[in-house]
Amino acid sequence: MTLSSKQRAMVMGAAVAVAVTTLGGGGAMAAVEDRPAAAEDRPAAAKPREAHVTGDAWVNYPGDKEYPHRRFIVDAHGAPWKIVNNKIQFGAARGTIKFNHYAPDEPGGPSKDHWGSIKVDYVMATGPIAVVSGIRQDDVPANMRRATLTFYQSPLGHKYDRMGFSWGVVDPRCLQMGTGPAPFSPVSRGPHDQRISGYTVKDAPLPVPDGEFEGPDTPADCSFKDADTAAK
Repeated sequence: MTLSSKQRAMVMGAAVAVAVTTLGGGGAMAAVEDRPAAAEDRPAAAKPREAHVTGDAWVNYPGDKEYPHRRFIVDAHGAPWKIVNNKIQFGAARGTIKFNHYAPDEPGGPSKDHWGSIKVDYVMATGPIAVVSGIRQDDVPANMRRATLTFYQSPLGHKYDRMGFSWGVVDPRCLQMGTGPAPFSPVSRGPHDQRISGYTVKDAPLPVPDGEFEGPDTPADCSFKDADTAAK
């Protein structure tokens, strides 16, 4: 199916699962003298073609009052989709997210590290907010393998960064790429009072092509059988 201009706009609107709109104020008109161009008059540097989310932080998970410490290490690069033969194909990113739940194996026991990882296949970033999605590599039910995380880089400094993840206080079943929660967990000190760097978000324009193109195929099911192959 080939999409019209109106349909293209509808497809792209549906594709952007998490969007942030930044509104800027108006500017005043001023006379320009005959002088060399100042730095602010020069053309802005081209935006990067890929978005990037990197960093490492302990966060305070509000859904676990007794053992709230979680650590997320993210190294994700790419885009939410690519165009293959004039058709949108979701999943155009790469990287890894490692996560740690510091808690006892049994109530009352000593706390220890419990690590898992996510193979990244989707990154969307706009301004200071990013959505990163991928397939969990630990032992979880098939319909919970898709995981999506959100990251917020605060302009006040990394100790004010936040992130969210698609399990715990979010229904993790049958998630699709880009369907992430609000960044509900603030960066905090870890279980031994340590603080790590925080998260850096570098945004990039959405890869919207010129001309006509087709929308993505409908996902076959929510067992993510093909996700491992697509993420390679």
